Amino acid sequence: MYMGRHWTERMFIDQAQFYRETLETLVERAEAEVEGLMSIFSEHRVPIGVRVLDLACGIGRHSVLLAEKGFRVVGVDLSPTFISRARELAKERGVADRVEFMVGDMREISKLLKGLGGAFNAVVNLFTSMGYWDRETDKEIFTQLLGLAAPECVLVVGTVNRDYLVRHFQARDFFRWPDGRVQIAERRLDLESSRMFNVWKWYQERDGDLEHLDTIELDHVVYSLHELKGLVEGCGWTYQASYGGYDLKPLNTDTNGMILVAKKPGP
Repeated sequence: MYMGRHWTERMFIDQAQFYRETLETLVERAEAEVEGLMSIFSEHRVPIGVRVLDLACGIGRHSVLLAEKGFRVVGVDLSPTFISRARELAKERGVADRVEFMVGDMREISKLLKGLGGAFNAVVNLFTSMGYWDRETDKEIFTQLLGLAAPECVLVVGTVNRDYLVRHFQARDFFRWPDGRVQIAERRLDLESSRMFNVWKWYQERDGDLEHLDTIELDHVVYSLHELKGLVEGCGWTYQASYGGYDLKPLNTDTNGMILVAKKPGP
């Protein structure tokens, strides 16, 4: 058990409806992202029909599409709200028999999935869902994932590119929702620790004024390629490739996203 209330619980459980709306806006773009995943799977010989783990699956936008492609998918997320929506999406798309969604903490993924249908042939962790605690915790998670993986299992990690953030840092932005809600984000990047510190504030516009709804302070590790590569290799994975996005173009300091591909060694 983990004592105290971490920002992930505040964000993804207490105020899950706020972040869920953000994820809903990304459903359409998941089609192109899954096409990128399919190209990676093809390149690294992940056959259609095998088991895929979507760790920190959110509302299941990738899990459901992978199930449509013929994979047998397990999606895990901390948020009961997100998992409930993921199950709805699976039913809407007619793939509820090929994807199973579970509420759980990724730090205990081995315990959560113990005895659940055998090893995985691919593991995906997308949309900057690592680094929420610290590097040592990420190392423990990647080590647990290796234990859940079949030989030659492919690991795909999609996250923000630290080198892009250094070059194109944006300290503040805001977004206005159609219902009059305003979201403001303030950021600070600590170069000594490679941690991004954020303050997210939500307001509701009423009669020309803004009513404060909530504020959540969050921070997480951001990785450069060599750091993430070293981390997964230190856990026993074999690095394969990197890309600057789901279009599989090269990674550089002008690509906001970073996709790392690694593989579990064969027998």
